[in-house]
Amino acid sequence: MLDIIVYILSLILAVSAMILPTALILGITMPFTGVLVRYRANYRPKRGLRLDGEDEMDVTRADTDSYFGMMKRVHRIEGWAGLYKGFIPSIVAVLITSGIVLWIISFTISLVPVILLIPMQIITNRAITTPHKLSAFAPKAALQVLLSSAERAQPWRLFFAPGVALSEVLQGLVPPTLSILVQFVPGLYLSHRLPILIAALPLIALATVLLTPLQVMGARLTLQRLGDGPETSLDAPPPEYGVEEVMEFRTQHAPYASLFDCGKQMVVEEGWRSLLRAWWVTPLWIMLSIGGAMAQ
Repeated sequence: MLDIIVYILSLILAVSAMILPTALILGITMPFTGVLVRYRANYRPKRGLRLDGEDEMDVTRADTDSYFGMMKRVHRIEGWAGLYKGFIPSIVAVLITSGIVLWIISFTISLVPVILLIPMQIITNRAITTPHKLSAFAPKAALQVLLSSAERAQPWRLFFAPGVALSEVLQGLVPPTLSILVQFVPGLYLSHRLPILIAALPLIALATVLLTPLQVMGARLTLQRLGDGPETSLDAPPPEYGVEEVMEFRTQHAPYASLFDCGKQMVVEEGWRSLLRAWWVTPLWIMLSIGGAMAQ
């Protein structure tokens, strides 16, 4: 539940960071735009054309003969609220034309396969790290080792494994966010005259700093079982590869409660460098991805 709240808050902050500059600009320009629309759309028949209520129209004409006269009239009759009519539709229009709404929609759609693959990611990581010899022809026995009894009874709980979904979502949020950020922050992209891999080095470095801890924490969280351990319901677990295990597991402490808790505990228990393990893989993967995209 905490991870869902953190994800929603992070998404709100990301969207707010995009909307606030637009809202600030519109907050300054909207009164002038609104007056301009009214001034241009105002109906002003020729004086020779006799209409009912002409005396009242003459008063109105005097107030609206100029742009600033129209502004005074709007403020006198409708107040400041009148000057900001159309503010919300204007924000929506700007967001649509700037591509932010399309980015939010495409990002949300792109998350669907990532979320659906979370159980397989958990099973894959556990299969890699388990000390037991698992047979490809005995999937039932393998799943008894890889999943707790609670997870086997309710497989859907894997989607709500603490921090796993949030780490994937935030990883997916980094590239599109950087693509927008590069338009507003000078220096993130060095020069269009340089080869793309060199020009994008600041972006690659920033992406590495953001992605690597998320990837490290995500890997750690996928090994954390919900409920009891894997061997409690097995009479004869599969044999192990050897007496000595390849890696150590965090079994002497309380489970991580969330992605944030995982990062905090890793720093306290293992040092901040633990969050940057194999950091060099991330920029290498990014550069290979860029190279692959250029080759297409």
